[in-house]
Amino acid sequence: MTQASLVCNKRNNLDLILKPIKNDDLISESDIHELIAASEYTDLHIDESSIKNAIAELNEVLKPLQPSQTGREICFQILERRDAVITSFKLDKEQMSATAEITTAMGGKHVGAKTILNAAQESGVKKGFIKEELIKLAQLVSISPPGTLVSHVIAKGKPAIRGKDAQTRPLVQCAQDRILRPQKKEDGSVDMRDLGDIICVKVSDPLMQKIPLTLGINGYKVTGVVIVPEPGDDLFLVSGEGTQISPKNPNILESLLAGLPKFIDNGMEVDDVYKIKKVDVGSGHINYEGSVIIKGDVNEGMKVVASGDITVGGFVESATLIAGGDITIAGGIIGRKQEIEAHQQSDIKMSVNISAKGNVLSKHCQYAEINCDADVYIEKQLMHSVLDVAGKVWVGRAEKADGRLIGGFIRANTSVSAGIIGATAGSNTVVKFERRYETYKLTGQEIDARLKIASDQVAELKQVINKLKKLPKDKENPALLQKVITNYQFHAREMGKILLEKENHEETLQEYMQSVRIEAYEKLHSGVELQIGDFKEKSKREYGPSRMIYKERKILIDPIVNS
Repeated sequence: MTQASLVCNKRNNLDLILKPIKNDDLISESDIHELIAASEYTDLHIDESSIKNAIAELNEVLKPLQPSQTGREICFQILERRDAVITSFKLDKEQMSATAEITTAMGGKHVGAKTILNAAQESGVKKGFIKEELIKLAQLVSISPPGTLVSHVIAKGKPAIRGKDAQTRPLVQCAQDRILRPQKKEDGSVDMRDLGDIICVKVSDPLMQKIPLTLGINGYKVTGVVIVPEPGDDLFLVSGEGTQISPKNPNILESLLAGLPKFIDNGMEVDDVYKIKKVDVGSGHINYEGSVIIKGDVNEGMKVVASGDITVGGFVESATLIAGGDITIAGGIIGRKQEIEAHQQSDIKMSVNISAKGNVLSKHCQYAEINCDADVYIEKQLMHSVLDVAGKVWVGRAEKADGRLIGGFIRANTSVSAGIIGATAGSNTVVKFERRYETYKLTGQEIDARLKIASDQVAELKQVINKLKKLPKDKENPALLQKVITNYQFHAREMGKILLEKENHEETLQEYMQSVRIEAYEKLHSGVELQIGDFKEKSKREYGPSRMIYKERKILIDPIVNS
């Protein structure tokens, strides 16, 4: 039988040596592959064409030989040592990452991280190389099967970081901040009775600082191209009444007069302030064009009227406060006890009357009447009071509605939130969302009135058209008929517009009704009633954290999860 062997040549590759001997046993390509598989050279590249040529030449040599006769030796290189080859570097569409593709070695040399790095740089990858990933790729190439394609990300670009928006930073506190955030003692504890000095700024005091926008941080692609970031949005520092932009620093807003600072959008204003220690029979009633600061209490029977804000450092007891801005009361609002549940809301007259065009803020409130064109914030407890509020009612700290709301009548616009609403004694707590509802209702009535007029006009014109069409031929008037038809079509289109307006208005009304809510973040007692339009429902038992809402023509009580 012909002898076959593998012999290392001068190039460190392997030759197939065939020593032909004429007999009935022939060597095939599969025999050569078995020889390779049984050798220590299985990692090398197999040259299939050389194997085919060697077998073909063997057959040619054997053909003229006599049985058992030996022919000339045949030698073909069939196994080749091949080094690992860096096939390509592929970039993603945005050129923010580079992936190296490497064909692993076949009995030859592997590639190291440094070689991969140099090749990537030569191919145009300039930045963002990740040393750990280069080393990892080199390790993957060394352990992967011979002749396989290994791909791995070796470089990543850096996205540009958008600039920060310009923003404002207050340099003074407003009265509301001080009221709702009591002062800390030196030992870190909080004295709930110490609300600090009432805020009042002097002329030229800095009020607010503009922190300019930033341009952002450049990024880059793996090709080295710089990515220019988008700058932050700018804003203009707004100088409200009683303030000015500092002539020394365009990013500082300063006071033009001594008074009470107040936040406005992107700026502040300062109200001219009348300051008094307390309001009693000795001071008389206060009526001031501007803001009023009362360091102490407003005593029973007294009246304070201001076109600006009213800030009270103490208590308001059975008195009247009317402000064109906010009313902030550090101590609390105390009225005389009344059995308000036994009366109609319109019949109730409280001993304390608070009226503000802005917000109303207080620590406590009991047996008071509050009218407010914005929001009401009561930090601790709101008891048996009558409120008419254009915005929301919030009972609790600034960051969490955790106060108590017990009894009373509330006419609100958006929401009423507290920790505990109602009481175990079953005191009725009635919340009506009717301010905006009544506006919607009036608008709906106005739309219906216009729709009826349009509908009557269309019906009347339709009758005229029918009469004209029924006239005898000798009395027909085509011009008049056409004029009436045109008029009919115009009013029909107008009626269609009104119908669409009515549909949109009804959708808006439903959206509003579904947005109102009573929220009790700790406990909802029985006797809490929500009214909106023709729908009302009262809680009949005690609930945990719950929300009363209107949905699908019903008042529902749903649990508040993760409150």
